[in-house]
Amino acid sequence: MESDIHHLAGAEREDAIVHVDCVSHRYPDGTEGIHNMCFSVYPKEIVTLCGPNGAGKSTLIEHINGLMMPDKGRIRVFGMDIDKKNVSAIRKLVGLVFQDADSQLFSPTVMDDVMFGPLNLGLTVEEARKRAEWALDVVGMKETNKIPHYLSGGQKRLVAIAGILAMKPQILVVDEPTGDLDPSNAKRIEDILRSLRDEHGISVVIALHDMDMAARLADRVCIVRGGSVIAEGKPEDILYDERLLQSAGLEMPMVAKLFTDLGLKSKGVKRPLSLEQLIPLIK
Repeated sequence: MESDIHHLAGAEREDAIVHVDCVSHRYPDGTEGIHNMCFSVYPKEIVTLCGPNGAGKSTLIEHINGLMMPDKGRIRVFGMDIDKKNVSAIRKLVGLVFQDADSQLFSPTVMDDVMFGPLNLGLTVEEARKRAEWALDVVGMKETNKIPHYLSGGQKRLVAIAGILAMKPQILVVDEPTGDLDPSNAKRIEDILRSLRDEHGISVVIALHDMDMAARLADRVCIVRGGSVIAEGKPEDILYDERLLQSAGLEMPMVAKLFTDLGLKSKGVKRPLSLEQLIPLIK
């Protein structure tokens, strides 16, 4: 099994903008969050970290912007080592959106919340407001004078993303961005994440266990198990490897399972990753 899994992992390219090199981190209670973790991010891509709860996804992404520091190994972001000297500069480049949007919202109004980050960067009030208006426009959030506490779950997630975008990061890292949202708001978040790559050139890292979302969004899929990335590659390869996914406690995406169960894989056609790609093959 292990040999079947590890041959999927690709060598790091020279254009990596994040390089996590054999990093380990142990929590104060002795729990090991990640172990010998190797991971990279490349320009203008959406990369998904897929694994069950407890696999190490959240621990990894909190290392990428210096919220956590490794016990062993090395992390470089745009050529800078994550350390006490560089962490402030790196956090301007890497924006982190937590799974719990409430943990990021604390100002009296939506506009105040989104302006908070730019003001902390030293921008004037006028400059911060322009940044906030731009970011809120990107996510389609118009209720700028509302109290964040009274927003819906989907609206809170939009404001949390806008608050990070207002600081103009080059990499956006999001933890389970649609886990508690209804289908309409989940699709809205997916469309926003896709537009950040396509229209704004931002690399997006998504930690999730929703394999259908990974199939729809990812340029590259990394499978996380036991605190390490055990395999990575194109979604049409990784998400069709049922043995690999099961070894990590994951299921094949619905489209991949349907395509396989219907026996269409024997016809030599390209493996679909969405219903829009699958339906013509069935017809």
